[in-house]
Formats: sequence, structure tokens, C-alpha cells
Amino acid sequence: MKKFFIILALVLATTLNLYAQNEWEHEIAISYGLGTFTDVNSSYLSGIFSGKQTSYIGSFGIDYFYRPKSALGVGLVGTFSTCKWNDSDKARTKYFSIMPAVKYNWLNRDRFSMYSKIALGVLIGIDSGADNDKTTAAFAWQASAVGAEFGNSFRGFLELGFGEQGILVAGLRYKF
Repeated sequence: MKKFFIILALVLATTLNLYAQNEWEHEIAISYGLGTFTDVNSSYLSGIFSGKQTSYIGSFGIDYFYRPKSALGVGLVGTFSTCKWNDSDKARTKYFSIMPAVKYNWLNRDRFSMYSKIALGVLIGIDSGADNDKTTAAFAWQASAVGAEFGNSFRGFLELGFGEQGILVAGLRYKF
């Protein structure tokens, strides 16, 4: 029975350590992502179904999160990307998204943490340089199943997910 309580105490201590409090309430990040939903939709599928070839630069992003609890962050994610249609020198589409987001840190250490993130919002597409200039709006999202960050108040991070930020997202984050 004594061994049971010792093991239980060790498990509880380890679990509490995973959710350790930190002193940061805010975080801001810049990122670059590859393999975004817009990239797949515009570049690959349009090329397959319409014969148009495109070039895509990936997604540049900025995130802000407020952390009311050490494991939970709520905030906004914004992205910018552009797609150039190769059948015209001037035809291109610029994409802007703004998405409210939730981030959950499921492993917190002093210099390392792991998290998941979901964001839902709006994507604005601005076509220019072609015969029909137009602006369209669509549903935007990002679901990052696993993210890892490392460092002190300045942190590098990597995320694996899918949506407007990309399948693979890397960047720098500042926590204050």
C-alpha cells in the first residue's frame, strides 16, 4: 500500500509539472508556411482541371494570443499569400485571411512546450491584372494538430497541420 501512494505521488507531481504556471500573458508570432489550402486549391487543382499553371509563394503569417490560463490562449491569426498565373505576366491573386483562434498547450516546460491550435475566419482573394479584376470572400481555417516551441521569451516554433497557414509552418514567437 505504501508503494501505491509513493507511485501516486510521483504521477501527480509529474502531471502538475506538465501544467506548470508561466509568467507570460501575451504572445506574438511571425511565420512562414508551405502547402496551404489556397496553394493546393489554386495552384495544383486549377492546373489539373483547367490547364492553367501557377506559381505560389507560400503563406506569411502573424499571430497574437492572450493567455488567460497557462495552457490556454485565445487570439487572432492573419495570413498573406499570393498566386501568380503563368498564362499572363500580370495576372495574380493576393490572399488575406483573418481568423480568431484558440491554442492549447498540452505540454509546458520552461524552455519547451507542445500545443495544438485551431483558427476559423474569412479569406479575401483579390484578383488583379487579368481581364476581370474581382474580389471574393471565402471561409478560412487552420488546424494545427501538433506544434512545438523552444526557447525563453523569444521562441522558435514548428507546426504540422493544414489550412491557410500551411501543412508545415515555422516561425519566431515572442512571449511577454
